[in-house]
Amino acid sequence: MRTYVHSGVICLAVLGGAEQAAAQLAPDPKIEQPVLDPLKGAIAPAAQVQLTPEQKIAIFNAVRQAGAKVNAPPNVPATIGAQVPPVIELYVLPDSALAVVPEAKGVKFTIVENQVVLVDPTTMRVIDVIGQ
Repeated sequence: MRTYVHSGVICLAVLGGAEQAAAQLAPDPKIEQPVLDPLKGAIAPAAQVQLTPEQKIAIFNAVRQAGAKVNAPPNVPATIGAQVPPVIELYVLPDSALAVVPEAKGVKFTIVENQVVLVDPTTMRVIDVIGQ
């Protein structure tokens, strides 16, 4: 009898743990989830930074003033939504840019043909291109 109770307790513990694990795998409806982009055929970033013209100017000027030595290979696309090759070295935005646009903290950049190309490092997609 004692063996059956012991086995029953173990079985309930295992089932309870499986239920808890399944609950952890379910997406949280309060968190914005990535969506499938039918035009690009890939997952689009869940949250994109929307920059005002003033913020773009501040980022461009901060990158130029920082004097970043960036050597982007010619195969880097400078088109919003384009996939950036994973071998491209991306750089953190200068502190002076982040002071003006703190929501861009997770964004990285490279320079292509005198344009600052902002990239989402989690998806490796171009989220904005800032020219002169």
